[in-house]
Amino acid sequence: MIPKSSKSLDNAHERCSRKRTFIQINKDSYSDYRDEALSDLDSAHKEIRGGSLKWAIVKAYQALFLQCTAALVKNLGVYSKDHGCLIIALLKNDIISKDVLEKINKMFKHKQTLYEGIDRIRLFRNKALYFPKSQSRLAKEETEKTVEEIRKLINAIGEQL
Repeated sequence: MIPKSSKSLDNAHERCSRKRTFIQINKDSYSDYRDEALSDLDSAHKEIRGGSLKWAIVKAYQALFLQCTAALVKNLGVYSKDHGCLIIALLKNDIISKDVLEKINKMFKHKQTLYEGIDRIRLFRNKALYFPKSQSRLAKEETEKTVEEIRKLINAIGEQL
């Protein structure tokens, strides 16, 4: 869940820090994460064409996580071992520019923020991964739409890299 107040964001970030979720790494390694994100996104498209919708979602989500990691690494020289803490760190440190956030907000038609969108996509990925019966109900159209949405997010975040 995305923290709604500054105080809850501070508390969440502190919990992540106490859990030693953040690891210092070389800022220049951001490009490795960016390149892997683009590779995973390409692989997600191949999975759709091959009919493996579950793995398309998993790979696309992983691509988004890697692109967000690239932004965190480039700005702070920090890697997060936890997807939730990654989002917390991006929020806490204002890493995604206001211009990019506005572009993403428009992309979502002002219905959700970048962070709410990532959280929704994470839940969709979890459904594909951890609920076997739902896999057979994954619609190709919904999967294609989600992967396309992730592509747009990756491109928007990539504008800062």
